[in-house]
Amino acid sequence: MSFKDILHQQKAVDIITGQLISGHVPHAYLFLGPDGVGRKKMALELAKSLNCRANDGKPAGAAGGCDHCISCNKINRSLHPDVQLIDFQWQARLENKDIEKQKTIKIDTIRALQHEISLKPSEGAWKIFIIDPAEKITTEAANCLLKTLEEPPRWTIIILLAKHKENLPSTIVSRTQTIVFCPLDSGIIERYLVANAAVDSARAHGIAAIAEGSLSQALALAAGRDADSEELWKELIAAAASLRKLLSISQAQAKNAPDFLDGLMLQSSNCMRAGRLNMAPVLEELLSARKMLERNANPQILLDALMIKLQRHLLTRNLQ
Repeated sequence: MSFKDILHQQKAVDIITGQLISGHVPHAYLFLGPDGVGRKKMALELAKSLNCRANDGKPAGAAGGCDHCISCNKINRSLHPDVQLIDFQWQARLENKDIEKQKTIKIDTIRALQHEISLKPSEGAWKIFIIDPAEKITTEAANCLLKTLEEPPRWTIIILLAKHKENLPSTIVSRTQTIVFCPLDSGIIERYLVANAAVDSARAHGIAAIAEGSLSQALALAAGRDADSEELWKELIAAAASLRKLLSISQAQAKNAPDFLDGLMLQSSNCMRAGRLNMAPVLEELLSARKMLERNANPQILLDALMIKLQRHLLTRNLQ
């Protein structure tokens, strides 16, 4: 992979490559945008460019890493000791707990990160730490991280990945260079699914329409089992007359709210493609709920409210 493989983010690519060419690379970045639009790819490509061994220890510049040297290969395989992804999986290993129990980035995780930062690079010229999802960092952890952002070691770059700037403390945002990653055009996602995910054109069109510009969300929808989401859709339609039954469904699905909403969006989109244009209000409610979930809304309260709204739409439309 190289910078040119990061789809539809030319402005972000130009900023990063320009900094590499000039030799003025900030010690802290905030990459803003939805999942699956190239934020993590950009962070890893930056790490490869800085540590690539094909240029005698000098940054690789606009071309990016060579993808062939031992450093680039290790980064591609997540094995480079100087490039670390600080995410829920990393935190789970640190705590020796299940990843399912990880809901926030905690202060002990940031303290462990600070210890790693204090050590000089062991193989490369730079140490790069990618924090994802940065918006899940607790207030006390953010305050702890602030000290490092203010005075980072000269060999360190910290990259925060977040969907919404509003979910981060302003003190953190002000000490990073923000680079915005735009949602991908639905046509780009549709073509990618057809070419790379063995999805037929009609289904790819439907998935791209509800993926909200996120390639990873589109791939997850493409990989999802249509039969399961179709059964849930039928269950929802059958329960439309009973709010009690609808709330029972929301209670059962609260722990799996993202996949539940994605499945319903896919099925409602399928109905619209089949000519049921009266599905538009239902799809709008589902899309709105999905966005609120991304902004840390309580899943149970969100789904309960959604069921109340959907009941009105379902009862006034012939959706069987």
